[in-house]
Amino acid sequence: MNQNTGRKAGEIRRNFLKFFESRGHRIVPSSSLVPQDDPTLLFTSAGMVPFKAYFLGFKTDLSRAASAQRCFRMTDIERVGFTRRHLTFFEMLGNFSFGDYFKEDALEWAWQFLTEELGLPKDRLYPTVYKDDDEAARIWKKLGAGHEATRMGEETNFWAMGATGPCGPCSEIYWDLGKEYSCGKPGCGDVPGCECDRFLEVWNLVFTQFDRREDGRLEPLPRRNIDTGMGLERVALVAANAGSPFETDLFKPVMEKLWELLPTKPHDPSRFWGRAGSAERNPYWLIADHARASTMLAAEGLIPSNVGRGYALRRLIRRAGQHMEILGYAEPFVHRLVRPVASIFAGIYPELKPEALAAIEKVVLEEEEKFSKTLAVGKKELERMLEKAGAALSGADAFRLYDTFGFPLEMTREIAWERGVRVDEEGFKRASEEAARAASSSWRGGAIPSAAALFKGAAKIESVFDGYDRLSEKARVVACAPVEAEWVVVLDRTPFYPEGGGQTGDQGEFLSADGREKWGDVLDVQKEGAAILHRVRLLPGKSLKPGAELTASVNALRRGFIRPHHTATHLLNEALRRILGPHVRQAGSYVGAEKLRFDFTHPKALSREEILKVEEMVAQEVRKAEPVWTREEEMARARALGALALIGENYGERPRLVLIGRKGWEDPRERFSLELCGGTHVANTSEIGKFRIVKESSAASGIRRIEAVAGAAAEEYEAERAQEETRGLESLRAREKAYVDEIASLGGQAEPLGSQAVPADLRRREKELREILSRLKEKAVAERARSAKSVARLGGVPVLAERLDDADPRSLRGACDRMRAELGSGAVFLATGKNDRLSFVLALTEDMTRKGYDAAKIAKTLAGRRGGSAGGRSDFAQGGFAEGPWQEILGQLGESLKL
Repeated sequence: MNQNTGRKAGEIRRNFLKFFESRGHRIVPSSSLVPQDDPTLLFTSAGMVPFKAYFLGFKTDLSRAASAQRCFRMTDIERVGFTRRHLTFFEMLGNFSFGDYFKEDALEWAWQFLTEELGLPKDRLYPTVYKDDDEAARIWKKLGAGHEATRMGEETNFWAMGATGPCGPCSEIYWDLGKEYSCGKPGCGDVPGCECDRFLEVWNLVFTQFDRREDGRLEPLPRRNIDTGMGLERVALVAANAGSPFETDLFKPVMEKLWELLPTKPHDPSRFWGRAGSAERNPYWLIADHARASTMLAAEGLIPSNVGRGYALRRLIRRAGQHMEILGYAEPFVHRLVRPVASIFAGIYPELKPEALAAIEKVVLEEEEKFSKTLAVGKKELERMLEKAGAALSGADAFRLYDTFGFPLEMTREIAWERGVRVDEEGFKRASEEAARAASSSWRGGAIPSAAALFKGAAKIESVFDGYDRLSEKARVVACAPVEAEWVVVLDRTPFYPEGGGQTGDQGEFLSADGREKWGDVLDVQKEGAAILHRVRLLPGKSLKPGAELTASVNALRRGFIRPHHTATHLLNEALRRILGPHVRQAGSYVGAEKLRFDFTHPKALSREEILKVEEMVAQEVRKAEPVWTREEEMARARALGALALIGENYGERPRLVLIGRKGWEDPRERFSLELCGGTHVANTSEIGKFRIVKESSAASGIRRIEAVAGAAAEEYEAERAQEETRGLESLRAREKAYVDEIASLGGQAEPLGSQAVPADLRRREKELREILSRLKEKAVAERARSAKSVARLGGVPVLAERLDDADPRSLRGACDRMRAELGSGAVFLATGKNDRLSFVLALTEDMTRKGYDAAKIAKTLAGRRGGSAGGRSDFAQGGFAEGPWQEILGQLGESLKL
């Protein structure tokens, strides 16, 4: 192991940015790990991602930039721990040119930074170039590189956006770790080219200079770009003369905590220092990497789940937990590495400020605890599957483990591999896609096609939104195209708000230029780049063309319903944070005319008391008649003020802020709420009027959802509720009479209340009658089961088993308790069938549980054999599964009863 000497990572980061700032580059702060305004990416995976608009020519106000960008990649997750160079989370140092300097400056500055600024020895730095890039090879020779540039093929040294379009050669700079790191295979020589750990790629410089045509020709681009990336973890390794990134200060606090907490330590940890292709992974490296990445993702407000970004976080935490278990540490552990990770980036990323760490730890710990339960249940089910699998485990079984038990595919793969069993991953993919199709219960019809698909030169099309201050204005058609029975229209300016920030797009009308004649209905409005796209249904005989003038008129009544909902959403967000805690982060929203929906991070359902507190806090701000202020600010200023933002939303360089508070911008710290938001709002909270929470539910694992109404929608809601209560009162009285009559038919007695009874009396009376009726039904079911005398020995256990098809499940439970008390020793199994499905209850006598029998386990085993589900306690359980022959079911019950 090499001793860490040389520069710290923080110093390298600062010096890199200063180096390029002195050469005319604008220093751009790191953007979020969740890409802004780029639905094609789950994560920011490279330093160039925030600059895509400049590379594509959509933006032209910047010619040189440099950044230290946080990045996350899942592509090489399987290699983490096997090699020294693969990580999931890392920082990318990069300098970029958009039509400005090119190859010679880029290579010269890279060489200067490494050899002069960092003082790295030239003889350990090895440049490579694309095999046909004579220009880059000449530049390296001119710079006096310690070794002649190695020419490499298209696979490693040529970048392309796709089969056609912008592309260009690359030049990479490698660091020689030494011959002792060579894999020793034939072809692994003294220059880069082998996949082993000896030569570590430090810096990659991409020269975007060609446009690849359909026939394969490379035509020179009129505007050439430079895109470079250097992993901070790698250059820190090199500068410290370390053997791996895990020996640098970017991992040191995590590794120290790892060693401190591990119950046992290997005598020779170096045996885990795997090389590419090694069969043994270094679990310490994997745990440290995944802990770092998990902390950074959770700090951005992500919650573990089974889809998208949440699945990436879940996979990291669970893989780290799995490898902790391999090392003999069975307790939740990863959350204990959050603070060591935060100490590495103290002062760099505001998401890791001290007051935020408890919430991050909570997110990670809860996922670890879920995984602990998943491991126990999933491993048992996997063991059962592997016994029957033969040479391969089916994709359907692997998907059932994932879908039913939350058991990760990669863990199924690893455990199966240890048994010599292959997993049908293509079958898993098919099963997953089929489940997704089945779960897709809604489709948003009438979606607007992309501008690029409709209009030539779409990148140059722009619209101005004027709808904050007006709902109608004259405009000129910039572009338009028919799409089936509708049109997509872009205006030079528009009062129509395009869907964004959770707020639905406006609706309204297009009129003639003088506003006297209706031309068509505006059904939806979306934004793409700088263009605002209107989906329009024109009246018969009407058409549009570029240059046409018209009047764009927003539906004012509908906007009047939307605005109170959007401002109420801001009040709701802040109220939740104040009542539940600062861990609450917005995870999504919908603001429409009929209601608002707000998704937020919180681990459990809100109590009735919490819901009432939130509702009252919002109502208080409405009663205070607080003014609502808006203005644009620099992003740095917005962050300094602590403005809240939605993950993944693009607010631009000068975002619009919405502040709710009496003093406004005179003292923005004295406020109730401050958010980055481009939506439309009321001018004063008093305009919201009533606010009512109508539903609280789960949106996903760790994410709660509130649906609410405000303003005129709340008035409508309360009117409907009043009508429902009137109808409910009439229904209650009718049901009371029916209960009394049914009780009488069963031989019981119950006098009806008078017709003047108030609703509260009726509800209490209904509860009494339900209980009387339930006891009578339980007694009747028990009598039937008792008269059947169907006690038999199943699996060596006395079992009273009976099928009672006209009994309801609740009556079965009560009857089961009665029969257990009379049985003395054994089990009671009662079932009832309906709609091709059998519901059952299983109860064990006390002596059976003392012997080690567990009703819940027995019920789950039985239900599992028949493709159903079950749950319960050690003495009582219930469940259900598909219909089948009764004797077959009893036989499987007997098998399940065997200890």
